[in-house]
Amino acid sequence: MKTLLACTLALLAAAPALAHDLWLEPDPAGVRAIYGHAGEGGGADRYRLFEVNVQAAGKGTVSLLDAVKPGYDTMPPLALPPAADGARVVAARYDGGFWVKTAMGSRNTSRLNVPDAQESRWSLKFAKLVLPGAQALGGAVGHRLEIVPLADPYRLKAGEPLKVRVDLDGKPLPGAAITVGDPKSEQTAKLEADGAGIAEIAARPGLTLLGVSRKVPGSAPQLAAEDALAATLAFGR
Repeated sequence: MKTLLACTLALLAAAPALAHDLWLEPDPAGVRAIYGHAGEGGGADRYRLFEVNVQAAGKGTVSLLDAVKPGYDTMPPLALPPAADGARVVAARYDGGFWVKTAMGSRNTSRLNVPDAQESRWSLKFAKLVLPGAQALGGAVGHRLEIVPLADPYRLKAGEPLKVRVDLDGKPLPGAAITVGDPKSEQTAKLEADGAGIAEIAARPGLTLLGVSRKVPGSAPQLAAEDALAATLAFGR
């Protein structure tokens, strides 16, 4: 109850989203990968979107990229193939590239080319979409930064909050700052996860988009001092 009250109070303080994000939305053709700001995002760069998978019961991981034909700069809607029938979660990874900050501004390169850069980062994006269905939802998919639903959002009672957990490298992230919004709106609310990385998301109509970000020491320090991780989770009610 205390957690829900704290989250509800935090949701009253709305603020516009600032960072570029990757998220997944339902599409009449299947699934669409979106990159940008909520409310104005466009198709994700197909050359940076290198993984979009579903876990199909009894069939393992099924890629949605295998059927995409050459010739697109932005990723078209992705169909769910027959092998993915019944899948509940679509998961994507996106490499935003290496960036450095210099006196002249930001540049899309690594610190190998600019060793005296003021800042350097490797931008990595992760996204998940929960689909309705009868199969069990399952747990984490193994993204470096991940928002894990702890219940099936489509099976909650009217008005019941959804519990989620934020994981960093497979472990709960205490106090994670989570944004809550609608992919069609620039306005977001913010709440904070508890000491176990868990937060309760108040019920709201339509598609909900959760986001979280974290900077960690660079996994490739010769290229960037930091890894800038960002993850989203989209679901309906």
